[in-house]
Amino acid sequence: MKNTIKKVMDKEHERVEKILEEFENSLWNLKLAREIFNRFDWTLEKHFFIEEKIIFTIYNSSDGESEDLNELVKEHKEIIWEIKKIKDNLDRGVRPSIAKLKGIHKAHSKFEDEVFYPRLDDELSEDEKELIFERVEEVVRG
Repeated sequence: MKNTIKKVMDKEHERVEKILEEFENSLWNLKLAREIFNRFDWTLEKHFFIEEKIIFTIYNSSDGESEDLNELVKEHKEIIWEIKKIKDNLDRGVRPSIAKLKGIHKAHSKFEDEVFYPRLDDELSEDEKELIFERVEEVVRG
């Protein structure tokens, strides 16, 4: 079955969401929660790197819609701000609320999964998509 940007990035979103859920379920033990949160933060950093430095760059150079790209980057900054607040709470030994992070992340992922990635699959050339697949693999596998 043919690989698509949507399939590859859906898999990435599932990985991020699974760790976020694991973090939420560990909040009864702040030491454990901090460890899981560090893994979540690192996984999300790599995910944003994939999107901003690989996918958005290739899409933008193919005359993609910069309005959507600007909005997605803005949402990344909002998510990073929420992560900082959670990290600060964990560092102070305070159980953080993650409701806002979950809400922003869910809406962000939904737009990417239902609108943005299918559009890229339709608009990008096979060579551009193959380049994305190769670079995503490099980041994910190290």
